[in-house]
Amino acid sequence: MHRVRGAGRDRQALRRILSLCLGLATLIVASEASAQSLTGGPINAATGRSLADAVTQNEQALIEREVLGGSAGGGTVSGALGTFSTGRLRGSDHDALRAPGLTQSFSFDTTEASAFANVVVSLPGTVLGGQMKFSGFVGHNDVSLDLKSNALSVLDANQSGSAENQSMIFGGTALWSLRNTYALATLVGTWGQTTLHDSVDDCGYGPPHPTGCNHNRYTFGTAGILATVTAGQIFDLAGPAGPKLDLRGSLGYVHNSGERFKNVFGNEQTYTFSTWTGTAAATLFSNMALSDGAILRPYIQGYVRQEWGYRSGFDFVADPDSGRVRLQQDHLYGGVDLGLTYTQGNTTFGASLYFEASGDDQTLGGRLGLSQKLDGLAQQVRPFTWSGFYLGVNAGMAWGTAHAGTSAVCNDTDLGATGENCPFGPAALPVLGAAGSGSMSDRAILGGAQAGVNLQRGAAVFGFEVDFQSFKLAASRAGTRADPNDAANLITVTTAFDTDWLVTARSRLGWLLKPDTLIYVTGGVAATDLYVKNTLTSSVSLAEGVGSSNGRVVGWTLGGGAELALGGNWTLRGEYLYLDFGKVTANAQVFDPAHTAAGTTNNLASSVDLTAHVVRAGLNYKF
Repeated sequence: MHRVRGAGRDRQALRRILSLCLGLATLIVASEASAQSLTGGPINAATGRSLADAVTQNEQALIEREVLGGSAGGGTVSGALGTFSTGRLRGSDHDALRAPGLTQSFSFDTTEASAFANVVVSLPGTVLGGQMKFSGFVGHNDVSLDLKSNALSVLDANQSGSAENQSMIFGGTALWSLRNTYALATLVGTWGQTTLHDSVDDCGYGPPHPTGCNHNRYTFGTAGILATVTAGQIFDLAGPAGPKLDLRGSLGYVHNSGERFKNVFGNEQTYTFSTWTGTAAATLFSNMALSDGAILRPYIQGYVRQEWGYRSGFDFVADPDSGRVRLQQDHLYGGVDLGLTYTQGNTTFGASLYFEASGDDQTLGGRLGLSQKLDGLAQQVRPFTWSGFYLGVNAGMAWGTAHAGTSAVCNDTDLGATGENCPFGPAALPVLGAAGSGSMSDRAILGGAQAGVNLQRGAAVFGFEVDFQSFKLAASRAGTRADPNDAANLITVTTAFDTDWLVTARSRLGWLLKPDTLIYVTGGVAATDLYVKNTLTSSVSLAEGVGSSNGRVVGWTLGGGAELALGGNWTLRGEYLYLDFGKVTANAQVFDPAHTAAGTTNNLASSVDLTAHVVRAGLNYKF
């Protein structure tokens, strides 16, 4: 891993500077607008780059399968349908992003994982003398980030910053190939959710901050778009069986933006990352046939990437002119990627190490990959088969349970404050948390549509499906507790949630009990838009607060069902799904007219975690 070293630095002085400068005025002096930007800026940029890398690796699997050769069974034959899946793990160490005019530096480690399901259709005939293929895919990407110290910024023992983004990816690729020449274009849409865990900002000393910092949690939805065009030529250096050189160029655009969210001081902020990239790469590889029928492909790649139109940073919504930070780095990168793939039957494993660097940003990392192919499917010759595309509708019932966990702190912006000037002091904080914690549930009728593809092999049926549903769950709860400093003052904390829609993307594995009767298990990712609201009222004092947050939550689903062929390409199914989503946090600012000095508000944070059960029936038509 790359390390940053600094000489002649006084760690104690740095810690004092950190306490003053890495708090609520980290990037904009004396401004609360910049809170959470230490973690939010890097995770938003890391998300954009992670999504781009995930799509690139999925493109690479398509090129290897359809163009480079060496995979068992070859590519998709003309007029056929095929599917394959890919997976990726990547870990990397980053130094460093910086803001204009400031010496503040950011270093962080990232861990990434992605998985894709692809359907490939090969058009009959030729286009410009070559073959045209289309690949549609759905995927999921997860990237997590942890801040770390470097020569300019040293995190105290009680400080930490971490973040995670989970995104769903929908897109398609058009691939044209003619012998050793190929070109492809990919268009992708992404949406997901980012969660920030921050104990770097919002720091003070003394009660109610005995360790110096509050731990805050934030969630906000993200959305993005990726587009790439690529062209390449493969050269045989020593005949068809010898080493090969793949020369490739690509042009791409990446955009990832976050929805508005409020920090603990009630300030709204947004994060945006976008850049154009141009990449030139040369890859030396060889397809080595092994004695067991497997194929080993070692490779080494060198590449140069130029970025322009780069934008990464955050905006303070209320005052975009004074509350704007742009993180920058040099935009010309060079890198080397060393790895190999091993193909046995329809399964391909891959591993690589890579290093890339610019003037002030260096990344060292590794990737692990997996690709599973199901053979191409020729035109149907039997009266009925489960193989093929299908569309359908469904209806059923959903039961949802949400658990709310609430915590309260005193926003101590005055480093000398003790917290006694807040509407609720240290003794009342756990009481507020208990009043706002508990479960709530609801049930509702749901309905929607689904689309998918199946491949039948004997009695086994493999499939992939995406569905879109109405998903209108809503509930609330109220907890009342006595103020420990005034028994007559009853504090009521109300939490509520609601949802509107549901999307799942799932694999299916089934078995035919009879030619027309299929049982299956299914699992994958699920997403919904979760709205959370929390309020506080008091019976005697005038303290009150209201907060809300709306976030896309991406979780997982697991279930099973049975499907019956009715004849005439119609099928009827019954299905059960269990859904588990992530959390959304609402931050309510608690004010009291009797407390008007700076640093005299409480923040009431309520995090809601939603799970649900779905039972539904569906009717499909198979093409």
